[in-house]
Amino acid sequence: MREKIKKTLKKLLPLVLLRQVQLAVNKVRIKTIDKIRFPEHHFQQTDFIIRRDDYPFRIHTPQTAHLDPRLRQQFEQDNSDWTQDEYLLVYDEPCIIEPQHGWAMSLENKLIYPSLGFSRVPYLPKPASKIKALRTAPLEEYAELISLRDTGEENYYHFYNDVLAKLFFLEEKLELSPSVPILISKKLYERAYFQYFLSHPYLRDRNWVVQDTQYIRSHRTYFCKPLTHTPQYYFRILDMVRPEDRQETGSENRRIFITRSPKRLRFIENNAEVATICQELGFETLDFDELTLPQQIRIMQQARYVVGIHGAGLANMLFRGEQPMGLLEIYPPAIYFPFHYILMANQLGFQYDGLIGQPGTQAFSGGFRVDTHELRQRLEALLQR
Repeated sequence: MREKIKKTLKKLLPLVLLRQVQLAVNKVRIKTIDKIRFPEHHFQQTDFIIRRDDYPFRIHTPQTAHLDPRLRQQFEQDNSDWTQDEYLLVYDEPCIIEPQHGWAMSLENKLIYPSLGFSRVPYLPKPASKIKALRTAPLEEYAELISLRDTGEENYYHFYNDVLAKLFFLEEKLELSPSVPILISKKLYERAYFQYFLSHPYLRDRNWVVQDTQYIRSHRTYFCKPLTHTPQYYFRILDMVRPEDRQETGSENRRIFITRSPKRLRFIENNAEVATICQELGFETLDFDELTLPQQIRIMQQARYVVGIHGAGLANMLFRGEQPMGLLEIYPPAIYFPFHYILMANQLGFQYDGLIGQPGTQAFSGGFRVDTHELRQRLEALLQR
């Protein structure tokens, strides 16, 4: 019944509006009923092998003088005090991992918050069922297990930055046998990009546990979260690219505008005007949704300049490797502007600029407009730097 209601609402309401409603409802639940249904399993500092906070923007400080004042203010002031946590927890008691979101619960029906790297975000629902309701349900049993379940696990960017990075992090900190089972969701396992990297020996020879609808009981579980945006992990991913997809001819100078269909959550309403300006400046217009991952990898290896809307596709910049790149990220109008790609570009040594869009007529469907005069100015400045 719940799924039928969700499908009906998706048909009736614009996606952006529906997400805003879901977020509001979830915030209320977190502060009220969820506190009763799912109390937190508390840990001490000594329970962790590693537990610390750090400042990504202080570690990798990007140049901001040329940015839009709104972006500059956020990245210089707000994010100068923004921290990310890093931890490694070996949970040596039985726990049950539910399939929908990957939450781990103690046998006392308490939520293990370190089981998910971003477990306290307001948009993450709590489990659908309590352990008490599962007493008679069949469970898959494991003596030990690495959990790579995480918030955003099905997102292309978060796969690189928050999921695959966990495996690299564990390898650095613990000498675990490659035979230790690794838990991932079925939705991630079926993603084309996961299957692409699964062909590499580093992942291919692992013992994968693919969680669909089954509940998992593990008696020793490894939960971790590396510090976000870790450059050496990006280069490890680059090393996993298949030999046939590697660029052999050295530095290339393609100019790419990554467009997005109006079917996506974020899109440019005056996209034809934007594409025309990009074309006048030598940019090709490509929709990465229409390309395979190997095609995207090869294109980004050749891309000297890239323009694109904020989204997971910009994570492909890592495939440029150590060759120079200039990136112009186009943001929808908002109060807060995500930091992911300015940090990644800075860590990889790329030029970066950002352009903030203007409200459009299809805001509740994710649409916005771009000031074409400002676009031309920022592109010309990027090409000259």
